[in-house]
Amino acid sequence: MHSSIKVVLFDHDDTLVRTIKVKWAQHKYIAQTFYGKKLSNKELRQHWGKPLTLLMKLLYETDNLDMAMSYNIATRNKFPKYLFKNTIKTLSTLRRSGKKVGIVSSTARWSLQYDFLTLNIPGQLFDYIQTEEDTPFHKPNPHVFAPFLEWLEKENIQRNEVLYVGDHLNDMVAAQEAGFDFVGVGTGLISVKEFQEHHADAIPELAHILKRIR
Repeated sequence: MHSSIKVVLFDHDDTLVRTIKVKWAQHKYIAQTFYGKKLSNKELRQHWGKPLTLLMKLLYETDNLDMAMSYNIATRNKFPKYLFKNTIKTLSTLRRSGKKVGIVSSTARWSLQYDFLTLNIPGQLFDYIQTEEDTPFHKPNPHVFAPFLEWLEKENIQRNEVLYVGDHLNDMVAAQEAGFDFVGVGTGLISVKEFQEHHADAIPELAHILKRIR
């Protein structure tokens, strides 16, 4: 049980929305169609969780990120993410219980905004939102939370009153080194068992987080 939590902070992709299956397919399509490169699951797994712009650079082996971005935007409707069925209910329940809710994600702001629009995610559910553009640091580096820590200080909330929920070991490392509680969710690359093998609390799906907080 994670007690005395005042802020529940979430990763976005594969934590709040299902991403891996459709976006791996999109990256493979773009790499093959526009760059003549056949992407393997091994390569995708190796780089998954990195900031979107860096991910595209590595996967497509290109420095022209504007063009890579245009390919992603042009094809995104063919490879839509979908919302986990309990995401909105879980976030709303946390808000009603008096918790502050936030996102710290390595996705680009335009991508997050697109998800909010197309998946009908109410922006007012979140007290804090941070994307790739807000910091030069990225998970597993705990300095990724520097902007969030500034916000936390203004809210007069301590690090040990924060719970971070994510689907990747990078999330776990960054959160723990930043002094936050952490719960892994087994809806991404990392299973509940793998999180537990790393001595982390873990749940099979997002809704179970409500049983971990008091």
